[in-house]
Amino acid sequence: MNTPTTESLTLQEQGQQLSVLGAFANSEQFQMATQAAEMLASSSMVPAAYQNNPGSCFIAINTALRLRMDPLMVMQNLYVVHGTPSWSGKFAIALIQTCGKFTGIKFEERRAGERLVEMRLVATKKETGEECRGVWVTEEMAKKEKWLEKNGSKWATMPELMYRYRAAAFFARTECPEVLNGLSVEGEAEDIAGKSQPDIKPPLFKSREISGGDVVDAEKVADSPRQLGDAEVPGKGDVEVPPPHIRLMEVLSCTEDQLNKAIAKASGDKVKGWHELNDKQKEKLAANPDKLQPFIG
Repeated sequence: MNTPTTESLTLQEQGQQLSVLGAFANSEQFQMATQAAEMLASSSMVPAAYQNNPGSCFIAINTALRLRMDPLMVMQNLYVVHGTPSWSGKFAIALIQTCGKFTGIKFEERRAGERLVEMRLVATKKETGEECRGVWVTEEMAKKEKWLEKNGSKWATMPELMYRYRAAAFFARTECPEVLNGLSVEGEAEDIAGKSQPDIKPPLFKSREISGGDVVDAEKVADSPRQLGDAEVPGKGDVEVPPPHIRLMEVLSCTEDQLNKAIAKASGDKVKGWHELNDKQKEKLAANPDKLQPFIG
């Protein structure tokens, strides 16, 4: 089947195609993105991870096309931690603010004296006026997930900032997952790796060179072998397992309020919400989300 040319598509169809396929929307778009990647890779103004690296530049351009953003802005806010692309925390907040779906975006917090113990992001949907409340990021959650214990963790040095970044990440995943484009947010990948600063080595793609030093193409390369403990979380392997209620909300595609209402209905109002369950009950429910599906409104 022939791919329709750009000229044969309406402006609306072109926009829809770009939002889904990005640089792979058609042959013309792919060629333009390839040329742009080579040009950006030769610039000293792009971040170091992208210099002389057209493959990574192409990925950044493709991401920018899908999000309809400036490629340089994407490059400045997208980094790699042990092979995992992540948005900067401030950029994740900006994505929520500029996606056009919400108004009145704010962070709610609870304190014990001067100590911040809980935070969540709250916003109002433009179309319906419905208030959307993100998941509470709590001190108890940080302790159980051992975010505070990792060497060099920003949770220990700048907790209020990390509360905001994690609250924004949780909100985006449950209310507007499309804005993250499937990527993690600053702090999450570092939590897995046990580092506080992004590690941009190895890059996503590596240019292959011939003896004369000319770059002939870009080929994907695997991450270099890691030493045991590089990104290990005890009992979880290489992947950080989100809290049970986050896993449930992702599977059921619901908000925290909807989850609490479903739990109340399923229990005949014996349990008012998620926080009344013990750890064993939470894990059991997370392993059997189908039990709650009929009660999700």
